[in-house]
Amino acid sequence: MHGMQDDTQLLDCIVRFHDIRRLAELERCVFSLVGQRYRPLNIVLVLQRFSPAEVAATEAGLAPLLQLPGAPSLTVRNWNQDGIADARTHLLNCGVEAARGRYLAFLDYDDLLFPEAYELLAAQLRDREAAIAFASVQVMQVEVRDRFFRTIGPQTPTYRGRDLGDLFDHNFCPIHSYLIDRSKLPADLLRFDPTLTIEEDYDLLLRICAQHPADFSLIGTEIGYYVYKTDGSNTVGQAGGLDGEKLALYETVQRRIRERKEMTAVSVAIQAQLGLPHPRNGLSIQDLHRQLRTNGRIRQKLGELTGAR
Repeated sequence: MHGMQDDTQLLDCIVRFHDIRRLAELERCVFSLVGQRYRPLNIVLVLQRFSPAEVAATEAGLAPLLQLPGAPSLTVRNWNQDGIADARTHLLNCGVEAARGRYLAFLDYDDLLFPEAYELLAAQLRDREAAIAFASVQVMQVEVRDRFFRTIGPQTPTYRGRDLGDLFDHNFCPIHSYLIDRSKLPADLLRFDPTLTIEEDYDLLLRICAQHPADFSLIGTEIGYYVYKTDGSNTVGQAGGLDGEKLALYETVQRRIRERKEMTAVSVAIQAQLGLPHPRNGLSIQDLHRQLRTNGRIRQKLGELTGAR
């Protein structure tokens, strides 16, 4: 199992930050972590190739928040390798290496969590003895104006999906909608594929949930905001409106995700949990999902025939 502090309930939240010009957004993100009811909480802030002056400016910007009574502790890592333009996955791995607590969470610098988020998720992990617990987040569209956000129009619905079968089909769980119990996972599993810059978190979720118990009881309970910005600075996870290099990258990543589903075996226990009639060793995520869809169509047809009588 992963190296952790002994006899602790420490929760590490990894926050990636790559652009000092976005410091105001990071301050909002950290403010939502200061407001968490769960303790003990440690923020692992991973910077991307910041200069000493930028590191100092970041720490100074966060200092008023982190000096509040009972505020979380802060661990800062500055990822400095050259030659990689988009290092978002490397930042995640750097954060995982720095984390030492039992629980592991992720929050991007431009997203927000409600005060009860980690308290609810940690309770689910303990009560259900799961390795990972999921909740929902609300998508909030905002216009970015200097240091201020302006919400525009109604908030859009949460991501569509409700259970493990849906997750094996598509990613409906943003990176800050779940909490991981590292005591229930092998150490080498918690590593992101550094060749992925889109869907890197989905790739990890597939590998975790294919072999270890996941809890989806809190789906429908919103624990935060995914902030969708009108300035186009969000990572694009779908093909709509893409062209050129961005479209090519998206298609390459989708091919890699399909390959992951083809090569990743689902444990017999997880197959049984999903209601597969005859679980067997070696069944891949893709084969399992295909069989579940077939069984679903058969049940629907039987229901129609029964109803017709």
